[in-house]
Amino acid sequence: MGFFNEQELAELRINRMILHVVSKSKDDFLPQPELELDGVDHLDFFQARLFDAALDSVHQFRDVSDTKTTIEQISSGAVSFERGAQQLTRRFDDVHPQTATAGAFFIFELIVDDPEVRLYGMMKYDYRQAVELYESSGRNALRQIVQAFVQEKGAIQKSAIVRTVKGIAEAALSARDRMGNAPDLTDYFEAFLGVKRERNNAQLSQDLRGAMRSIVEELRDHLPDRDVPAALRAAKESLQGREAVDETAVREAILVAAGRPEHEEVRAAIDRAVAKQMKAKKLGGVAFKPDPAVFRTAARRRIRTMEGVTVEFPGDQEEKTVRRHLLPDGGATITIQTGEKLVEDGTVPDKAR
Repeated sequence: MGFFNEQELAELRINRMILHVVSKSKDDFLPQPELELDGVDHLDFFQARLFDAALDSVHQFRDVSDTKTTIEQISSGAVSFERGAQQLTRRFDDVHPQTATAGAFFIFELIVDDPEVRLYGMMKYDYRQAVELYESSGRNALRQIVQAFVQEKGAIQKSAIVRTVKGIAEAALSARDRMGNAPDLTDYFEAFLGVKRERNNAQLSQDLRGAMRSIVEELRDHLPDRDVPAALRAAKESLQGREAVDETAVREAILVAAGRPEHEEVRAAIDRAVAKQMKAKKLGGVAFKPDPAVFRTAARRRIRTMEGVTVEFPGDQEEKTVRRHLLPDGGATITIQTGEKLVEDGTVPDKAR
């Protein structure tokens, strides 16, 4: 749900929808009429699938995008929803490779209370053959359901959600692709949307590193010995070996860093902190391969004593050039060893009182 803001989550409702089957054969495409919502049961099911598909933006439209243009035409009323959605689906079907699996291609128009805001969701969804038990003439019988849609997030093959304001599409959009190397899209879906990556894996890793630092700071009172740097190192180490990281992986890493607490209120505090900081860094729902260089960099350490002495140093110098020896009375001896002359040895202005 990362792409939707809190107000949209409270107000969002499906206004229009259309469904086509896309397959390996280009000759099978038949434009379908817009579905009458009065005849569609379980609209909440489809709205939930849109929530499942929504993730914070990692892509943005290119300067030239036929899909963006068509969505703007629909939103502004230049073309009808039915006609514009048919054009989008035909274009998607044209680029749909023969090696790709068939599926149901949905297009939704979503509205909120603000009449100037409209959102458009596109979703290629698995459909499966299923058999249903029913009663016929007093006897049990079986019949085949050709298109059966299931709730699992994995059933969504591809999705994109675009927000328009006053008929103009925002550059950033939500897009995900089950067949891509997350968060990358398959070539044909990227070409259909006319988008490019807005943040690479290194940038996403830097954003995640910042989010994790804020998370452990917020959870300081729940950490072993209230040691924020140690918890941050433990969390980063937990993520280093993963092929992909997402909000679930971050939550697991923070639980490890917090000593796997059993108290429900502590685990709930961790859930809230992770959700808040991931949303703040626009990482909600995003999965990506962590950049080793970013996660290998130790956080800077800052030590401040009761006497007003502050020592700041790179985290990877802990127990190398900077050592601490804890004293029995609760104090500590801090030793800094350098093999070169001091780079700086001066005074700083007194703080204003």
